[in-house]
Amino acid sequence: MNERLKIIPVFLPYAGCRHRCVFCDQFGSTGVSKRLSPKELDKIIREYLETSDEYEAAFYGGTFTGLDIETQKEYLKVIKKWIEKGNIKYVRISTRPDEIDENIAGFLRKNDVKVVEIGVQSMNDKVLEASKRGHAAEDNKRAIKILKNYGFIVGVHLMTGLPESTCESDTRSAKIVADLGVDTARIHPTLVFKNTELYRMMEKGEYIPLTLQESLERTADMLAILECKGVKVIRLGLHVPVELRKNIVAGPFHPSFGDMARAYLMRKVVLFFDIKNVQFPGRYQSWFYSHGNKELLLKNGVSLSPAEDFSFDGMDYEGILCKYVKERFSW
Repeated sequence: MNERLKIIPVFLPYAGCRHRCVFCDQFGSTGVSKRLSPKELDKIIREYLETSDEYEAAFYGGTFTGLDIETQKEYLKVIKKWIEKGNIKYVRISTRPDEIDENIAGFLRKNDVKVVEIGVQSMNDKVLEASKRGHAAEDNKRAIKILKNYGFIVGVHLMTGLPESTCESDTRSAKIVADLGVDTARIHPTLVFKNTELYRMMEKGEYIPLTLQESLERTADMLAILECKGVKVIRLGLHVPVELRKNIVAGPFHPSFGDMARAYLMRKVVLFFDIKNVQFPGRYQSWFYSHGNKELLLKNGVSLSPAEDFSFDGMDYEGILCKYVKERFSW
């Protein structure tokens, strides 16, 4: 898969969703208020092709496989035309675990879908029930296994700070999906949007959102667990356009959340092992020099220098993460 392909994003807010999760406000977080028709999709593809000629088509929001089969076929038929012309290379969809079975997986394979991202959110049944997800952790496992068996690139979405979650439940969720062999992951802190049940729960004192510090703590550990197992973490934090941030009532939102989480992880690892010499490729300088890291690490006698590869007192990036996970957690 060409990881540098540009993306044609197709937002389908709430399309195919049979449940309304307590935290979800797809209108308020994306600004997209209606579903594109297949005809509109074709028009958008043509517009994108004016600036580049190779893309990945990605369906975000909603539950793609929860749509009726004819609607799925209509969308995929539009894209297939452009795949045959060589302009679109493959399709990515987002869905729920309880909307995946053998028949659906076979259908997707025959229709140019190569990447399936699943809204796992948590691998803890208590958390899933409190969040009104409408499925269990076993559904997550089953869906991942089916998709892996059919040869899809499998991504998962995980969330920190959901109702009834703990640091232990969030980090263990990361371990479970990593052990299942998922390929990619996104980690989102739970934000409270005004038009959600979670907001009403917070107003009644039934939910307390994580602080930014608490969310960074959990996210950093989840990141270490996933990347130690070779899972590519493709997103940290929820992207909310500037004009829509007014819809966030509470929660650990920060526009640089992803960079902060990685910087926080590097700080934790270096201080945990009392590492004194750190080398890193230049493009990762912000992990060590930003968000207070440079001053703190230098104060602790850590030498920071750019290099071709990572080195933590002679240990590589994956090696130091795996050592941290092994010594930090007692699974």
